Amino acid sequence: MVVEIFGVSYTLREDGATDAERIRELARRVDRKMREVADHSPSLDAERIAILAAVNLANESSSSSEDGEEVEDGRFVEMVERVSSLTSELEAALDS
Repeated sequence: MVVEIFGVSYTLREDGATDAERIRELARRVDRKMREVADHSPSLDAERIAILAAVNLANESSSSSEDGEEVEDGRFVEMVERVSSLTSELEAALDS
């Protein structure tokens, strides 16, 4: 599957565990957030934009859940670990 984030196409392997449309929606969210950051700080390079977008998305995820309540610390740690794992998988897929 190919997704585009901030003007760059990424080919991702589907593992069957995650719905392809879900992955596309997540890529759209990341793209939107990176564009928001870039609009506010046009002098930043893409790497810094990506980091700030990731921090913003993590903050949004940690401060609200589906019912609007604060996410528990354990759930936040779990999300951070999952993001770290997915980042490693993405880097490995891009290197191959």
